[in-house]
Amino acid sequence: MIAKKSDLILTGFTVVKNYISFKPDSERQENILPKDYFDEYLVNLDFDVQHNNEHDVFRVIVAVNINTKESQKDILPGYSIQITGIAFFKFSQEARLGDEQKSQMLNNSGLSICITNLRSFIYNQTASFPWGPYSFYAIDVNDLLAQKQNEVTSSPDYYKEPEISENEK
Repeated sequence: MIAKKSDLILTGFTVVKNYISFKPDSERQENILPKDYFDEYLVNLDFDVQHNNEHDVFRVIVAVNINTKESQKDILPGYSIQITGIAFFKFSQEARLGDEQKSQMLNNSGLSICITNLRSFIYNQTASFPWGPYSFYAIDVNDLLAQKQNEVTSSPDYYKEPEISENEK
């Protein structure tokens, strides 16, 4: 099958924050299976989609915390990872998409692309670490989007009326 080119075009990807450290297991020195620890790591992921009107470019910003204080109570031996990446997108000139369709493409495909790039970056960076390459588990993007929606709508400022300054009255 010939794959159809998407109307969503990835124009760039960059890592803007990268911190990876290794904590040895001080209790066990032999017969350590890194996979046993890797399976216990929790992945805390946050994201935002932004639009630059001036250049008509979209940014999908993803922050990932793995085995950190932000992701779990007790930090386990092995890797502790904090990374933030930004994927830049535009839509093809021929695209005839409404705002809702663009939003869906950015929130599903754009977010997945950014997560995949971060996963690859982490894998390559940890390849030289003592326990070898690490790749975090597959993310349920639909659940992530639902959590984000719930976070936004439950925010105290979500239903708050905008404040009107004295000059605007």
